[in-house]
Amino acid sequence: MKRTSTPHPSILFISIFLASVLVSVDLSAQQWKLAAGYSLGVPRQAVSSNIPPAHSLQVGIAVAPRGLERLSMGLEAGLGLYASKSIDQTFQFNNNVAAVVPVNYNSNVFNVNLNTRYNLASSTSLAIPYVQAKGGLYNFFSNITVEDPYDPDGCHALQRENIINDKTLYWSAGGGLQIDPALFNKDKRDAGKMLIDFSVNVIRGGEVDYINTKKLVDVDDMPDQEGKPLNVQFINASTQEIHEHKVAQVYTSPLRMLEFRLGMVFNLGR
Repeated sequence: MKRTSTPHPSILFISIFLASVLVSVDLSAQQWKLAAGYSLGVPRQAVSSNIPPAHSLQVGIAVAPRGLERLSMGLEAGLGLYASKSIDQTFQFNNNVAAVVPVNYNSNVFNVNLNTRYNLASSTSLAIPYVQAKGGLYNFFSNITVEDPYDPDGCHALQRENIINDKTLYWSAGGGLQIDPALFNKDKRDAGKMLIDFSVNVIRGGEVDYINTKKLVDVDDMPDQEGKPLNVQFINASTQEIHEHKVAQVYTSPLRMLEFRLGMVFNLGR
């Protein structure tokens, strides 16, 4: 299931702004930064009823032009996990035989964005508050593995893996605080080389499809009135008859998250 929503104006604005500034400024006269950290994406509104928080690792690179040290622009990407579960599903086959089959669910997120950040204090300060805005792509994808029921004469899944993949454009805004570890040391010789970075961001995007991993239950207990069924094909080893069984429910909701992030920023060339 794939769908990309209409771009938010902030995404186009950030892209044009980044490109114009980077082209107009001499690359050799810029201050480059590398960032890495942990992100906790807490679902909000309708999404919060269906999936648990997403845990991600984020990496990025940013540039602060000389003469505009308080302003930085960059690119970052993140990969994370919001569910990894195994459920014993009971499937009822046409010969009135029920089989308990282990089904493994692994659900992940990927995001990439362009961003701008403005420091509210000088880059030489040991504590730097800032505001930021981002625009990019958010991807939800799930890998569902249906195990063999261990019955040589019974039914077997034709699709051992079923990929659910949907994405949406999103924008994000928030603020944070960078703290130089030199703040706590008498020796200031390494000040500015590495910063501890904490931020909180609101994430909003278009509609995205995903499976309900917060309330995974046996197929017989899945409510038919909620979501859309996700079916996997099975084949009867004796009759070669092909039929389908539901393994999950697919939901569609606007992307709404509150992100908490903790990481490190390395100023290159200092």
